[in-house]
Amino acid sequence: MKVCKLFLLTLIFIFSPSVWANPVSFKDGWGIMPTYTPDYSDLEINYSLTNKYSIGASAFYRKGSDSKASFGIAQYNYLLKRWNELESQANIYATIGMGGRHDSILDDSIAGYLRLEGDFETRRIYTALNVETLQSPGNVDFNRIRYRAGVAPYLAPFNDLHTWIIAQVEYMPEMDDQLTVTPLLRFFYNNYALEVGATLEGEPFLAAMAHF
Repeated sequence: MKVCKLFLLTLIFIFSPSVWANPVSFKDGWGIMPTYTPDYSDLEINYSLTNKYSIGASAFYRKGSDSKASFGIAQYNYLLKRWNELESQANIYATIGMGGRHDSILDDSIAGYLRLEGDFETRRIYTALNVETLQSPGNVDFNRIRYRAGVAPYLAPFNDLHTWIIAQVEYMPEMDDQLTVTPLLRFFYNNYALEVGATLEGEPFLAAMAHF
């Protein structure tokens, strides 16, 4: 009975929403994660060489107060630490990347990317912290601190639709709205997830995740 319970919980955490939001999944697994808001958007694609590290590429767009910039980044993602318990899981990931920038005012240039993220969850609660910086010459940068806390209003069976209610807080010093609070809903089924929400100012937030 204990072995069956451990196996079931392991499956639940392998296919849980926070794992699918992270840049490393299972060996030979692909992950696609787009995000859209009116002021910034990104698309991240990763391929996990092992369950510890992955390689990938990201495209970023951000609209500043006086210019628009887009970035293309090749990246390496690494699982620094994972804690697996019977009723909880926690992860810490690091990402480093290098690529290029196209700005609406300045000349094209190189760009560098760093990210550190961690999450903790049970079947009922979810919390995550993401700190990232995208740097390029001419002070065309994008820095973001994102914190999330969520709760599952019901506990669904493994193959059913999972729903999370999440509050997201973001601090982005280069944006016109430096601090945003976004209530959102996450719907998760098998290898796919969809997030829909809006900031307190009414700006839409959309994100999706697919792993295969």
